[in-house]
This record gives sequence, structure tokens and C-alpha cells, in this order.
Amino acid sequence: MLSRKEEKLDDICIRCGTCCGAYDGDPCMHLKKDKDERYYCEIYNSRFGMRKTVNGNTFRCVSVKEILNDSWFRNSSCAYKELKIS
Repeated sequence: MLSRKEEKLDDICIRCGTCCGAYDGDPCMHLKKDKDERYYCEIYNSRFGMRKTVNGNTFRCVSVKEILNDSWFRNSSCAYKELKIS
């Protein structure tokens, strides 16, 4: 279960999928689109840790707060980056 602070941070997310690789050619295998074409993680509540991309590459899924100072493909779409959440 998410804390209130985590829920408020989740509300900021516009579900663009950029932090999960939606536009880099090899997204997380758990990244899916809903009927409104917005992205979501099918294992959201247990997402952190070692995961695979659709091409089988491994990576460590972390909180978006841990990577806000990094850059990723189309990261300008990210609401967290736009609001400079830390």
C-alpha cells in the first residue's frame, strides 16, 4: 500500500511512459497501454528490482525520484521533470 506522499506523487504522473522506455525502442516488458493510450506498469506495486525489457535486456527498476537528474529519451514529456520534483 502506498503512503499518502507516494499517492500524491503518483497523481503528478501523466503516464507518458518515458521513464520506462516507451520511446527508446526497448521498453520494460511490464509497460502496457490502457484503452486511453496512457501507459501503466502491470506490476506496479512490486516493480522495483531487476526487470527485463521487451528485448530481454536486464535493468534495475527504481523510483523515478532516483533518476530525475538523469536523462532519457523524450524525458521532456515527464511531469516530474517539468515540476522539478525531488
